[in-house]
Amino acid sequence: MRAGYAGLPTYKRPARRRRNRRILAAGLGLLVLTLVAPLLEGPCARALGAIPLFRAERIEVAGLLYLSPDEVRSWIPVRERENLLLIHPNEVAAALRLHPRIADARVSRHPGRLRIDVIERRTFLLVNAGTLLEVDATGTILSPLDRGLVADRPVLSGVPFPTVKPGARVTTARLGDILRLVQVLESPDVGLVSDVSEVVSVDPHRAILRLSRDQVPITVDPERATVASMRALSAALRDLRERERHVLSVDVRYRGQVVVRCAPEDSVSAAAPPPRGTT
Repeated sequence: MRAGYAGLPTYKRPARRRRNRRILAAGLGLLVLTLVAPLLEGPCARALGAIPLFRAERIEVAGLLYLSPDEVRSWIPVRERENLLLIHPNEVAAALRLHPRIADARVSRHPGRLRIDVIERRTFLLVNAGTLLEVDATGTILSPLDRGLVADRPVLSGVPFPTVKPGARVTTARLGDILRLVQVLESPDVGLVSDVSEVVSVDPHRAILRLSRDQVPITVDPERATVASMRALSAALRDLRERERHVLSVDVRYRGQVVVRCAPEDSVSAAAPPPRGTT
């Protein structure tokens, strides 16, 4: 057996060298392109901006409920016919989130137009703080609408507000308890928020709800209010109205009970038990 060397045939070596040169040239070209691309991005974008398809010929604002397009337009840092390629959607969305009534915004670029989808903050509660304020479910103070419209929501009084500046968020524990109480009243299982015209916070553990229909004062503990207790209150109010009782006051601070005080000529004070299935 003879020992030998098995190497690449001589006639294949030039082809291999050419392939290696092509690979090396492609790699160098890609490297140069990577280094030069950022320098060419601006000039190319400005050159394409002369074409209508790459300009913001229209600025569309969608998703508005209470705000008007003019109220939103002044917060958009983009001019009409501006170069779309030089617009940064995240920066536009961040500018819109500074508006006290805008919770979020999504910005997208399309041929010849810029589209902005707005998510507004919803008025959750009206607050009497020397002036009538609108706040959302997080305690953020909303700016007044240009058209002067005010949502039909319960009016809160008795809670100190450290500021009335639109866009500021009030995070005091007392306001948080009232907001949670209103959320419970608004839940589908209770459905009482439309009947409440006013919420008076007497102290951290006692608040008075006044019904818009007959102004009956209802005493609640905002910290201990639950869906079950408010559902029992709703059932008791329906029963009292069906019986046409003249109610002077209602107290739901006690677990498992809705205490009803009726007028002397109607009936004596009574403790109405909650409906079955509640605690």
